[in-house]
Amino acid sequence: MNPTPLSATAGVQSDSAASVMATAGTPTAGVARRSRRQIGSRQLIVHICRIVLPVALLVAWETAAGDPSTESGVLIDSFYVSKPSEIWQALLDWVDEGVLWESIQATMVATAYGFAVGAALGILVGIVLGSSPMLGEIFQPFIVALNAVPRLALVPLFILWFGFGLGSKVALVSVIVFFLVFYSTYEGVRDVEQRLIDVLKVMNASRLTVQLKVRIPSAATWIIQGLRVSVPYALVAAVTAEIIGANTGIGYLIQRSAGNFFTAGVFAGIAVLVVVSTVINALVTLVEKRLLRWKPRNLTNAGAP
Repeated sequence: MNPTPLSATAGVQSDSAASVMATAGTPTAGVARRSRRQIGSRQLIVHICRIVLPVALLVAWETAAGDPSTESGVLIDSFYVSKPSEIWQALLDWVDEGVLWESIQATMVATAYGFAVGAALGILVGIVLGSSPMLGEIFQPFIVALNAVPRLALVPLFILWFGFGLGSKVALVSVIVFFLVFYSTYEGVRDVEQRLIDVLKVMNASRLTVQLKVRIPSAATWIIQGLRVSVPYALVAAVTAEIIGANTGIGYLIQRSAGNFFTAGVFAGIAVLVVVSTVINALVTLVEKRLLRWKPRNLTNAGAP
């Protein structure tokens, strides 16, 4: 009886193991392919629904609204809700008058200036108070008290101080953005691991080095999330200031249309705000991804307040 060579036995075992691994790997690859197909199908359904639902809503709105005294089968009086066709015509009229782009520019300028001022102050104050526990304890009651003041109550004062122009709108936007960014920055700076700070202190690092190398980078996610959240609020604040008292801007167009009982103009102004806010949100998302590209994707929103 001839014994089987050891090398042949090892080869048979290796082939068997390879066949077992290939057999075991096939279902896994199939599951992965099915999972990718399911994800692709789901994304396609999501995109289709995002297109179909607004179109269906606009068609239903156009069909159901009208003048009950002159049209039959009307479900809603267009005097109160207007119609998509009338809203589109209002936008075209504003373009012909040359007030639409001018108003968008005025609102965006006020939003940008107010956001820049409020964000800069919020980040600066948040870093200072978050880095110093004593200063944080001293000023916390004052910050809470100021944050409790209704923002709309400040608008008459801002108009009195800065007039009906750009200054009052920038002031209101700055106040709203300041508190949102401040609290995010403050909590982010306080959330830094003390172990990292102690390591730098052992290395005789200066306070500025600790801020630049540990506190600010560690709080970057919090700060960026605070900035992202405050962007739509800045736009809302600018429009609110224009509605209360201004002579230009999208809010002024809405207020003027409401004063003339021009419902289509009110909805046209709201539609412009929706488009503008969507574009701004998309830009902010791109900037956020670029600034946080150094962090793992699953940790990008880990510090969100």
